[in-house]
Amino acid sequence: MTLDAYSSTGIVSSDSDVILLFIEGEYQVKTSDRIHSVSGSALGYINSGVRFEIISGESPASYLIANCPGNEHKVSIEHDSMIVAGGVTILRTDRYDRFPDSGLVRDGMFYLEDGKVATYHSQDVEAEVFVFLKGICDAKVDGHTERFTAGEVLYVSAEENHELANVGNNRLKVWLTVTPNVQAIRSIKEQSDGKWKRTTERLDGLESRPSSA
Repeated sequence: MTLDAYSSTGIVSSDSDVILLFIEGEYQVKTSDRIHSVSGSALGYINSGVRFEIISGESPASYLIANCPGNEHKVSIEHDSMIVAGGVTILRTDRYDRFPDSGLVRDGMFYLEDGKVATYHSQDVEAEVFVFLKGICDAKVDGHTERFTAGEVLYVSAEENHELANVGNNRLKVWLTVTPNVQAIRSIKEQSDGKWKRTTERLDGLESRPSSA
């Protein structure tokens, strides 16, 4: 999304949690009781049901916005008449941080030093999205590997085994989101035949998909 200089999104809200990546520019995020000043790059989290407005500064601004789970924004003519629970949380992208606990989304920054590989794993019921901000990454999903660089996005469905490998010369910097937030991460281990076997049981007692290379 982009906003021209001194432009506004109008006052909106969502029945889902709202997450944002402020890419570049200066912003104000307004709610009923406060104003948050933000400079890109930064992350934003807004609780479901909170009415908010994003206003750009003296130059055009660009940002990513998503509702977790997917939902339409509701347009309002005014802010909430009283202070509501939650609100807006702003985090930097240059350190490891996660947003407040929510049953709708788990969201924050992830870093991987050069030459390192993250644990091969899957989530039972959660979809995971990786937005690559800096570095070069080989991402393996169910045995298939693709290369990703800054500005690209990877979507991994629930139950798909996946790992990230930093194949560049600098630290890998990634914004990740997991929806819904049920903490159902499961580890898998490579077997002698090259297949990957799950090493932890599902919480719901169901059978997992067959392992893949």
